[in-house]
Amino acid sequence: MTARLGRIPITADPQDPSIRAVRGTAAALCVLGAVILTVAFSRYLAVFPGPAALALVLELPLLVVGFLVLRLLRPIRPPSLIWSGAALVWGATAATGCALLANQGLISLWAKAGGVGFASNWSASLSAPLNEEVLKLCGVLMVVLAAPQMIRGPLDGMVYGALTGLGFQVVENITYGLEAIVQSGATDPARAVTNSVLVRVGTTGLGSHWTMTAVAGAGIGYLVIRQSRREGVALAIVCLLGAMAMHLLFDAPDPAVVIKVLVNFLVVSVLYLLLRSTYMADAREVLAACAASGTVSPAETASSISRSSRRHDLLRAQAGPERDRVLARQHEVLAIVEDEIARREATEPLLR
Repeated sequence: MTARLGRIPITADPQDPSIRAVRGTAAALCVLGAVILTVAFSRYLAVFPGPAALALVLELPLLVVGFLVLRLLRPIRPPSLIWSGAALVWGATAATGCALLANQGLISLWAKAGGVGFASNWSASLSAPLNEEVLKLCGVLMVVLAAPQMIRGPLDGMVYGALTGLGFQVVENITYGLEAIVQSGATDPARAVTNSVLVRVGTTGLGSHWTMTAVAGAGIGYLVIRQSRREGVALAIVCLLGAMAMHLLFDAPDPAVVIKVLVNFLVVSVLYLLLRSTYMADAREVLAACAASGTVSPAETASSISRSSRRHDLLRAQAGPERDRVLARQHEVLAIVEDEIARREATEPLLR
């Protein structure tokens, strides 16, 4: 059975047929996306195996560092490692592969509607926001449906959205690196790949897909948390449209690349800081109320929302039953805090 806090599912039975169906469908779509990408770029892999491997290796630091940093954006404790990886894989396979097909179809439509010149200038900036943002956002929805307890507010949705966008961004960077080989005449494949990575990671990386899907993902967090269904839908639509606008700006045929990157990074940073500020203020209020009622001790109040303090308490405890007891108590206190924060976000006004 699935217990609920307001409208928020807080547990999910993995044997539930609907949960299993969602997880199976998501896995199948990831496999499909991987197959599409493999078929589309198999010629590059066959003709330029060394540069193709180089493109992958050069993206590994972005993948690893980005994954670690984005998971730390969730206050108090990071999200599930398994579902963080699932969001990343969705963005890297299902979203990227399906977007490859969707972009090809939309580009032909723009050419028919506005002519070849219009399509060459605007097809990317008009097509990508429409299909890529929706396909990436499906990764966040997949987490909501497959593991309902993982996303219980806008900050959770934002983190999972950022991870989905990161997966998409890494794979797209690799495909652009491979295409750069042909565009440069294949005279120096390794240099073409390296230059592409330097531009897409060093110059545009801070304002790329992870920022857009983070904003859209926050909307999914609002959708699942708000008691008013109409309000939740409205907020989700606003966030998705905001992500699409960021994508349109990013891909628009304008030479001011650095400005576009900074705008996207500023948008996601401001939204994150606002959400985090509210979240941490609620956490402190909840702990103070728990301490006043005797549910939580003063020592636990001081250390519960600090990762370093909890780690220090664990290290001080003797290995074995004592450390297990401390760890279990930490999880218990954090569950109390997170449940109450979720209740507040579901029932209280948006601007507090």
